[in-house]
Amino acid sequence: VRDNGRSIRYANIAVLKPVTLDFENHSNIFMTTANCKTLQVYYILDRIDGEVSFRNLRLEEIPKEEAEKLIAASRVEPVFFSSPVYAYTGEKTLDWGYRVAKLFIDPAKMPAKVTFDIPELGVSAEDTKVATDKHVCHTVQLASPLAKGSYKVSMKAFDAKDTEVLSDSFTLKVIDRPDYAKRLPVKSVSIDADGNTVINGKKTLMHGLYHVYSPQEAVDINYAGFNAIIAWAPTPEKYKKMLNFAADNDLYSDCVLKFISGEKLDKLMAEIKDHPSVVSWDIVDEPAIRNIKPHRLMPCVNQLRSYNTGRPLRISFSDPTAPPDYRECYDIAAVHKYPIPFGGGVKAFDQYTRLVNSYFPMPRKNSPHFTLQIWISGHDNTRRPITSDQIRTQAYVALINGIKGLWWYSFREKGSWDVRTVPGMWSTFKGLNAELFEIEKYIFGKRTILNTGNPEVIAAKFELDNSSIVIVANLSKTVQKAVLPGIAEGKGLFGAADAAKADGGVAVELPGENTKIFEVK
Repeated sequence: VRDNGRSIRYANIAVLKPVTLDFENHSNIFMTTANCKTLQVYYILDRIDGEVSFRNLRLEEIPKEEAEKLIAASRVEPVFFSSPVYAYTGEKTLDWGYRVAKLFIDPAKMPAKVTFDIPELGVSAEDTKVATDKHVCHTVQLASPLAKGSYKVSMKAFDAKDTEVLSDSFTLKVIDRPDYAKRLPVKSVSIDADGNTVINGKKTLMHGLYHVYSPQEAVDINYAGFNAIIAWAPTPEKYKKMLNFAADNDLYSDCVLKFISGEKLDKLMAEIKDHPSVVSWDIVDEPAIRNIKPHRLMPCVNQLRSYNTGRPLRISFSDPTAPPDYRECYDIAAVHKYPIPFGGGVKAFDQYTRLVNSYFPMPRKNSPHFTLQIWISGHDNTRRPITSDQIRTQAYVALINGIKGLWWYSFREKGSWDVRTVPGMWSTFKGLNAELFEIEKYIFGKRTILNTGNPEVIAAKFELDNSSIVIVANLSKTVQKAVLPGIAEGKGLFGAADAAKADGGVAVELPGENTKIFEVK
């Protein structure tokens, strides 16, 4: 709390799991900011069955030397440059931007100007009215349409005396936009024995986006290569309108029903149950943490199944341990976990996706999906967006671990950001979705986990007929090396260099939180 009594921030620092007939030790480390005058700590109990008590509660200030190490380990730059990292050939504009977190920056180093340059394209732009505490996005008009290739991008920040205070460089990759096949109308949907979603008889990797509200967003989402959206509206009429603009842009829709049943559900389904964009019915959001037990969902489940729409039922979970308890209520389980930056990072995604996949043994009756993170939780007051490498590696870690659908949570907080206005984030999907389109056929093949000999590096081989690919992901923030056993040759895809030959396989080196894909023999 500030000295004027207003809150600086609020965060849940711990959610404790219940224990039975015993005590358990818990502790959490958290940091305050320089303008914090009062600290308020609450212990909140709800949905308790039985008796509970806390004992020996105490706050301890960490010794200065230890605190400095912890702060250094979690520090991020308060100025974030947002450069486009992918674009399509023929485009005539580029977006670029930045974010300055005023709370964390030395006033003497406050940027007064931010510049954006691509020398090879003759592109130069600047912002001399630097805004703080919001994501800023600018558009550059190009002299000629973009040609395929890679281009070096430079971004810099200068103080009021025109002294450079920060700089960074990026690579802009200009690629051809894939010729995505027409998807709609949806006539049939099923889950096969491997957990794949089969639409109109074709195995399909769902990769969709949350929080889509307008026709223009649907246009942009289709253009960036997504194939689905999460759809919800407050009335049947508005819901149908939303599904229509999804269909107009050839997008699948997962329909969020908000745990309704009876006449209200009848009225909604009368409007939308045969809509050509619908691939699944999302019954309820995060039932476990809302204490909605499975038996309470069955009226909605039974009513939906009585319509015989031929569409699977889906439930979204925030607790990765919850899916087994609700198995009779869904065909698709989508788990949400958002551990970046301070909840374990990409390494935590590996743990969560492994856990979720373990609930779905072969042959599968249900399909494991995962909701991946493209927003920053309130724990990071810099509001630093997730990087391009983190976006790609989240997706590929999920696929390595057997997840069959990817959904990106693009929550927009008031006064914060729209994912489309963070160029480094949004343009990444042009490249990632193009990659997924090219390798999708392999993802449906035989998956074999490889032992890389390095616990920080995970890999899986995907075999289809007489050809195979290997996806390799670095879970750590530092450069890592690993050997892919049993691989005679690894041809780098999507700009990756070929793998080097090594005893027993091929050797790879990956930057922190980075993924490489190889065509292998």
